[in-house]
Amino acid sequence: MMAIDTGALDRALGAIGTTFRLTRLYPPSHPAVLEAMRQITGALPALASLGTVEWKIGATGLLWHGQHLLPRNTQVAELAGLLFARGIRSIQVNPGVTSEHWLGLFGVAVGNVSPDDAVLGRITLHLGRRASQRLSASRSLGDVPPAPVESPPPSVAAPSEPVFVAAPSPPPSEAVSPPRQSGVFRPDVLPADVEARRAVAALLAASRPEDQRVIIGKLRQLTPQVIALRDIGAVAEVVAGLDRSLGKIQDPDIQEAIGEVAGALADEAIVERMVARLGEPRVPPAERAHLVNAVGALGAVSAGSVVDAYLHAAPELREAYRAAMRAAGERAVELLQARVESKVPEVVAAAAEFLGLSGDPHVAELLINLTRHADERVREAALLGLAELGGREISRPAMPALKDESVLVRTAAARAVAAAGDVGATTVLVRRLEQEKDEGVLAALLKAIGHLGAPEALEVLAKFAEPGGRPRRTPFVRAAAIEGLAQLDRVEAKALLELYARDKEPTVKRAAEASLR
Repeated sequence: MMAIDTGALDRALGAIGTTFRLTRLYPPSHPAVLEAMRQITGALPALASLGTVEWKIGATGLLWHGQHLLPRNTQVAELAGLLFARGIRSIQVNPGVTSEHWLGLFGVAVGNVSPDDAVLGRITLHLGRRASQRLSASRSLGDVPPAPVESPPPSVAAPSEPVFVAAPSPPPSEAVSPPRQSGVFRPDVLPADVEARRAVAALLAASRPEDQRVIIGKLRQLTPQVIALRDIGAVAEVVAGLDRSLGKIQDPDIQEAIGEVAGALADEAIVERMVARLGEPRVPPAERAHLVNAVGALGAVSAGSVVDAYLHAAPELREAYRAAMRAAGERAVELLQARVESKVPEVVAAAAEFLGLSGDPHVAELLINLTRHADERVREAALLGLAELGGREISRPAMPALKDESVLVRTAAARAVAAAGDVGATTVLVRRLEQEKDEGVLAALLKAIGHLGAPEALEVLAKFAEPGGRPRRTPFVRAAAIEGLAQLDRVEAKALLELYARDKEPTVKRAAEASLR
């Protein structure tokens, strides 16, 4: 069965879950609640466009057409769990529902509102048989005459989940069960994650060691509460903030204390969840940035998991893992070196690429050895890693790969030679232009020549930018030569770019125009 796009539902439910949590902490007039209500109102038109929707309610969340909606959103899971505990098994949401109707649903969840109260408006709740019977019994106890029930014809089965539509609320004496207290409202107490964020901001601003110690002590006390929220984004933000604070604090004892707090926040299970969340689609950009920094800060323990997740991630979601390994730097090297010893070429290739992203010059020798690996994926990754490291010492070891049997390896070798910055390597690159047949490799060689900027580069690139030639130069190769010309800080190169900005080939014209911007 094809998965259904739940984007509109996810956005609406995310706002609903946040508002539910805030209503349990603050009164309806609190600015945070009012802002959350506005978020719900903004998400409702997209929800209304789906028409009437009905979600099944389970003990751990909401289901729609067999899909678990927002499975990692703890607020939505808590709301569903409370409704489930009160016997509600499904919820029908009709177009025209308002944010006030959702407030009525929150009241049902915490036991303050009957499941058939008129305040629910366009929301209809379906109860299981036992909950329905309890509701009927409670009405009888209040001396309210029960409505006559007609037996269904023999051929029609009685519904197992009676539907309760909006109706007047029973008086207090008829309540289904005593309201379950969700906690005492204390206007002077903020949620643990908000307090932790403020404490991190204060730590970054504090300059006196005694103030820093007090703030770290507060963070240590908040740690169990932050973990209990099961909000990975909040944990990542705090860990990333603690890592930033290490850069400005010189006291070894305070640094050690910060490390202890970060370690308590990010145990093995939380690190795994961070890494998994990093590769999920539809993660808000701000949260993804916190995750990148947090996973990087924990690189000494997260790098192995990042390699595994990277291999299973969709190509368009892999950049976040690369960014995390850049943030990790030398902290990830030890684990990545262990992964290079794997017998699985894909694992070795990912670890090799990440070693280059670490920026540690000590891994250059290991990557140079991997350029002679039997698997072309490893050779390519090792060269890409060397290109990330840069440095003149990598130029000569990368040159033999310009003749590799693999197109991908030859392309990566050209990038590595360019990154090395050795102008003397231009002679080798020009010689390879005369022998290379693959357009992709030719393009990489031309860009590398432009990047190195040797005196002879202008003549070579100008030749390949011209139309014609034998064999005839394709628009793709000509565009690559123009990109190389754009890297030359010479008047003649700019004149050529202006000339080709009027070229009749659209690919060439666009490349020249982009280079002139």
